[in-house]
Amino acid sequence: MTEQPPRAPQKLGFVDTAAYMIAVGIGIRWIAVAAAVGPASLPMWTLALLVFFVPLSVATAELTSRYDAEGGIYAWARDGIGPLAGFICGWFYWLSLMPYFATILYFLSGLVIAALGADPKNALLYIAISSVFLALVAGIQIAGLKYGKWLPNLGTAGGWIVVFVIVAMAVVIAARGKGATDFAHSSWIAPLNFPTAILWGTIVFAYSGMETAGMLRDEIAGGLRTILRVLAIVGAGSLFIYIAGTLSFLVILPQSELTRLAGFPDALRTGLAHLGLARFAPYVIALFALSMLGGFTGWFGVGARLPFAAGIDAFLPPLFAKRNPKTGAPVPAILLQTGLTFVMVVLSQAGSSVAGAYDLLVNMSVLGSTVPYLFMFWVHIKGADAPAVPGLWTPPGGRRITIGLGWLGMSASAVAILCTLAPDPSDAHAAFTFLKIAGSTVATLVVGLAIYGTARWRKRAIAA
Repeated sequence: MTEQPPRAPQKLGFVDTAAYMIAVGIGIRWIAVAAAVGPASLPMWTLALLVFFVPLSVATAELTSRYDAEGGIYAWARDGIGPLAGFICGWFYWLSLMPYFATILYFLSGLVIAALGADPKNALLYIAISSVFLALVAGIQIAGLKYGKWLPNLGTAGGWIVVFVIVAMAVVIAARGKGATDFAHSSWIAPLNFPTAILWGTIVFAYSGMETAGMLRDEIAGGLRTILRVLAIVGAGSLFIYIAGTLSFLVILPQSELTRLAGFPDALRTGLAHLGLARFAPYVIALFALSMLGGFTGWFGVGARLPFAAGIDAFLPPLFAKRNPKTGAPVPAILLQTGLTFVMVVLSQAGSSVAGAYDLLVNMSVLGSTVPYLFMFWVHIKGADAPAVPGLWTPPGGRRITIGLGWLGMSASAVAILCTLAPDPSDAHAAFTFLKIAGSTVATLVVGLAIYGTARWRKRAIAA
């Protein structure tokens, strides 16, 4: 019998790409973080869209069209600045996903524990449930995008249903004159304090993710044309979801009762109870959990493309440069990512409460993932004076707009990094928390430099 050649991995069409990017680029759980600051968070959503999301989307489109290499943001920094900058950029970006994955796992585990009526302070239970979710997502990604796209698709649908439910509840409650927030007499200017600092870093993080389109470029049917259309859809959708969702939460619950970790499910339960629909709360929360799981699955698949690209460049062992010939999934990279995420889930509990561990992981994610944007925007700014290449996309207005948006995005990213280091006045061990965040960042840099140096030495030895 003649052996059949392996089939080409299935590519994402326009609808699948849009759903995938919405799952990756819009995180509805951040609505609770914004609502906890009050109405002052509403202008900040619009500001962040203008100074971060728009520059990020423009840079993503331009760099995707300029560089035709595996790895997205890693390849852009490598080819635009140099191998060391590319490796450190990709290294920070990839490692920052590990605490981010852990925050999602903690959030999902908290929803399950609440549904079971179990002890919300049981750290071992959090770790056990997180491990089950992690194994499920890793298995789906190993099966390839043919199957890996379905959870992001379902999660996107579930997330939109939840948002419309929240908005509908707020409209009914406001029509009855029972809104929880007096918007007319509230402050719409955010104070310079810790919650605002956390909010800005979180909002920037909430708008991030558009650069992942460059990592999936070769797996998207239609290439850049599809990516441009999807970026516009995600921008409009994210602004609506974040502003309408935050506004609705403040109608349902007063600012004082909204928390970063439990605010979302609490608002859902309270709103449905006001309308006499409390029995439907578990189903709506289940849809919310599905949206979270979809976003996690999407990011998990994207993240695995970074060690895969590093394997191609021989910065990691050649094992990580391998794909499954039938599914196209970078299986060794996925398994490595799974192991590191599990380690992060366990280590984040060292000496912390569940809420403390969650806040620490969020700060580590925001700080680690925002550093690579400094590299990305710098490459974008340099590209304004670089020679054009076939198929290059540039924004209307040409060089001036490219440079202006690049510096705008870089400034917003730098402020977000500083905000993650702001001390929490309610933290009895604020200095220790700061050292954990800053120390983990320095350790990430040192380990990255060591891996890069070892790989360069190995290459020279082989060449000699």
